Amino acid sequence: MSLNMFDPVDVVVVGGGLSGLVAARELQAAGRSVHLIEAAAELGGRMTGQRVDLSGPGSAVAAPASSPWVDLGGQWVGPTQTRFLALLERHGIRRFESPHDGETVLVFGSTRCTFAGFFQGFPEGQPPAVPSADWDDAMAALERFQALVEELPEGHPHHHPAAAELDQLSFQEWIDANTHTPFAAWYFAYFCRAVGFLGPAEPEQVSLLHVLWGQRTAAQGEHPEEELLHGGAGQLPALLAADLGEGVVRLGEPVRAVSQLEPGGPLQAASGVPDQADPAGSGPTAAHPVVVHTDKAVYPCRAAIVAMPPAQAAQLRFSPELPADRLELQQRMEMGACAKVLVVYRTPWWRQQGLSGIAIGDRPWVELCADSSDPESGTGVLAAFVVGHRYARWAPLDAEARRQAVLGDLATYLGPQALEPVAYVEKDWPAVPFVGGAYAAWMPPGLWSRCGDAMRRPHGAVYWAGTEVAERWPGFFDGAVRSGEEAAAAVLAQLG
Repeated sequence: MSLNMFDPVDVVVVGGGLSGLVAARELQAAGRSVHLIEAAAELGGRMTGQRVDLSGPGSAVAAPASSPWVDLGGQWVGPTQTRFLALLERHGIRRFESPHDGETVLVFGSTRCTFAGFFQGFPEGQPPAVPSADWDDAMAALERFQALVEELPEGHPHHHPAAAELDQLSFQEWIDANTHTPFAAWYFAYFCRAVGFLGPAEPEQVSLLHVLWGQRTAAQGEHPEEELLHGGAGQLPALLAADLGEGVVRLGEPVRAVSQLEPGGPLQAASGVPDQADPAGSGPTAAHPVVVHTDKAVYPCRAAIVAMPPAQAAQLRFSPELPADRLELQQRMEMGACAKVLVVYRTPWWRQQGLSGIAIGDRPWVELCADSSDPESGTGVLAAFVVGHRYARWAPLDAEARRQAVLGDLATYLGPQALEPVAYVEKDWPAVPFVGGAYAAWMPPGLWSRCGDAMRRPHGAVYWAGTEVAERWPGFFDGAVRSGEEAAAAVLAQLG
């Protein structure tokens, strides 16, 4: 097989999600030459959307241009997510307040209630109509939880004096020790499954330190779901790619290996790369000490940025080999198990019942749904999430059974009109090649303590980016932007 040998550039960015696109833009703005290589046929990673066809049940990828957008991945932005807000302003993307007028629905056990408030990481407004002993138990535990959060420093948490002790515990062990009622225990388990920096993960899977760190760096009290975007977040990757210009982006080209000169040592080719992927003269050189290999081409450069979730970066071969802590990080930092379902109606009919469209509860499939209706479209859109163990039971069902499971829970929350959408769209994120899950990746007990330094530490002239790497707003769009900017700045400093 004959491979293309591309002219050398300053930097190759591996991964065309938000973080990789931002890193490439920053490097170009500083006058550096860049290639951006994306394995999938489209850019965006977890930032993607589509139009929906309102002509009948189901959805259509090629819907009319007048059809409303839905975001299949992330969709919200909050007032302290300053780097993402700046990006939206730069591209003229308009925002609107997330719909929340009306009462929230809570279903717990056999009881359904509505209340003028909300809770997710912190309580706001009126408490739900659960027994006062249950609510008091949850609030007392939340106070103890928040005290631990406030002890953590800024940045990654693993150098905190108590980090090792906190990291050895699962979040479930903390819940068991600090709650005394089924409602309070569910309150924290729901939080673990619902919030973006947590994967989502089940509380027995994730480190207590990771949950505390997430609440420290991406606090729900800062209202990260305050606004939505007209036209959806999924429009942004194409705009960022257009900024890069022609010939920069390579799509549908999985990177297989990265080889580089070992400092002070001999030139090495990537271990396991087929002979034809490293023809004579295509290896690292003093002028271009890094080479990125795909099945189609060879890309020499001076530095590389790998902007991928750690579990996806584990699919690449590196030479010299990665250190042991980075290898373990990539092997054990799993992506969250999450399917996002967008259910579209002719109108947001729940508002006529005085409901906000936000519902939470211990239903068998959907623990959280939220009104995601763009007021300019006139349609009603509910975003529902099937996560964790619920996802593991739901994903093997046939398409109609999955649909009925989601719609049945929405009907329990909001009423029988939920059973009659005009469009229903699923995004099964763990099944998406080159992504493997959503919202983000999470740390099991002990991994922060052993491998935290490997999250950001460069491997020679290879740097890491992605929302999981961020020290502020990890798991959110803002974390992806910050990580891309910071990786680009580190590469620019190396290049001098």
